[in-house]
Amino acid sequence: MTTASPSAAPSAAPPARSATATRGWSGRAPNPMVVALVLVAAFLFLFPVVMFVVGAFRTAAPGLPGSWSVRGFVDAYTSPTMWPTLRNSVVLSTSVLIIATSAGLFFAWVVARTTTPLRRLVTPMMVLVFAIPPLFFALSWSMLANDPAGMINKAWMALGGGGAIINVQSWYGLIGTSAMKATAAAYLLLLGPVMAIDRALEEASLMSGAGRLRTLVRVSVPSLGPALTGPMILGFVVGIGMLDMPLVLGLPAGIRVFPTEIYNYIANSTPAKYAQANALGLLLIAIVVVLVLVQRRVLSGRSFATVVGKSYRADPADIGWRKYPCAAAILAFGALALILPLAQLVVGSLQPYFGVYGRWTLANYQTVWYDPASFSAFQRTIVVGVLSGLVASGFAFAAAYVARAHRTPLARAPMGFTWLLWGVPGVTLGLAMVWAYLSVPGLRSLYATVWIVAIALIVLVTPIAARLGEGSIAQLGAELEESARVAGAGSVRTFLDIVLRLVLPTFLLSWFVTGVLAAGNLDVPILMSSPNNRTVPLMIYELYSNSSLAEAAALFCILLGVIAAGGIIISIVSMAIRRKEVRTAWARSSSRA
Repeated sequence: MTTASPSAAPSAAPPARSATATRGWSGRAPNPMVVALVLVAAFLFLFPVVMFVVGAFRTAAPGLPGSWSVRGFVDAYTSPTMWPTLRNSVVLSTSVLIIATSAGLFFAWVVARTTTPLRRLVTPMMVLVFAIPPLFFALSWSMLANDPAGMINKAWMALGGGGAIINVQSWYGLIGTSAMKATAAAYLLLLGPVMAIDRALEEASLMSGAGRLRTLVRVSVPSLGPALTGPMILGFVVGIGMLDMPLVLGLPAGIRVFPTEIYNYIANSTPAKYAQANALGLLLIAIVVVLVLVQRRVLSGRSFATVVGKSYRADPADIGWRKYPCAAAILAFGALALILPLAQLVVGSLQPYFGVYGRWTLANYQTVWYDPASFSAFQRTIVVGVLSGLVASGFAFAAAYVARAHRTPLARAPMGFTWLLWGVPGVTLGLAMVWAYLSVPGLRSLYATVWIVAIALIVLVTPIAARLGEGSIAQLGAELEESARVAGAGSVRTFLDIVLRLVLPTFLLSWFVTGVLAAGNLDVPILMSSPNNRTVPLMIYELYSNSSLAEAAALFCILLGVIAAGGIIISIVSMAIRRKEVRTAWARSSSRA
């Protein structure tokens, strides 16, 4: 290492930083951490998509010799069920899009722009709804609004009703439960943009003679153009790609959608029709890509700036008597999304048989607790959840740091790869992973093990961790990394010793949320199931399919208890970290004084 004189140091520092920042597509050797992340990202995110496309043109199952053909597309798209399935998928997706975006925007407006009572409960409630597995809503509402044994129908008949008032295994049941789940994601995406709207714009519209409704339609909503298109696309993707609720609530009513058809081609066909399933999956991916391109086309060249440097105001307003109906809406959503479904699961798990009220027993808990298969499934689920959340968050935060620190196309590639699968439905991703790992001899041994399920779930939840990582990394000042470089620390040491410590609370949150999503996922494990890799959600669905609803409810209650315990542990650790930071800051300020 060459030692520079003091006078030469200032002029030497800028070129060194520039060389680091310009590495990537140039002729110089890129940073090893960047190269490693790019290779891992390409293997995890790009390779399965490529093999999925290849599989649509193969006549044999993954890993078996076959020939090239378009027969899969012809059979899938000329099937008598194709167009009814397409119609059902579009109806479900459009309905979920409209309801979820409208409800998410409403709750975001209530929280950010009004003084409505109970508004502080909305964000924690939405985080819970977002993190809780979709299977929770499917199973709980299939019991809660069951005709005639559900709690709602039982209560109605006890009050003198002549028969069942609701049957959730129908179009409105499927749309309603799917929209509740999607509303949470829409709210979390819209809250920040709604908080950033300048209230002065709305007041100017009101002063010019426009009413509140016209102001909302002509000023507030148009200013949210980019923010609204994200939840709208997400709502459509949730509706068109969700498997849990159509399996539990749709199929009994004869409602077939693309994910159930893909599952049917694999699980209920002998031999499995992989090419046809891939052909339908590619149509789902194509729809998502078209939606994203349309979004960019519509928003390009338009200005949606609402936060300006002069007279910016975002304080909430008193909406008078209207805040009480808004508070009632908060209570209603909490009851429908959390309280009533959880109550039904608990009550149903304590019944000897579902629908037999008045006789209480712990037999269902004893059955699933002492069942070796259930115990093994819990072990796998915990391993999958903890490992998937940890690896996904670690990769996402490292990719976000590298993209920010190096600012080259190569450094930004890992984050770009995570976006590649952001809108891909879980059932399609599971099928892509099957093609990817069965087609490579060295990776074929992972099939039918818990590890291939864990890898697939890592790929599934990494985009969510990446969104959390981008926000937290962006808040760090560049001078911290510069100081580490001056001290001689490399990229890996800087990330582990400085960056990760500063964003640790957000990292723990990402680990928990993605771990819960992975542990409760059904879409991916259902296509990779074997006796050696069954997870708890898959066992719950099997119990439900065998009409053992009380045991399924007991197993789900235990899973929710484990998730709650994990949340408590994460909260305690996060609070301890924050207290330590406060004590450290206080000690430093005291020593300076």
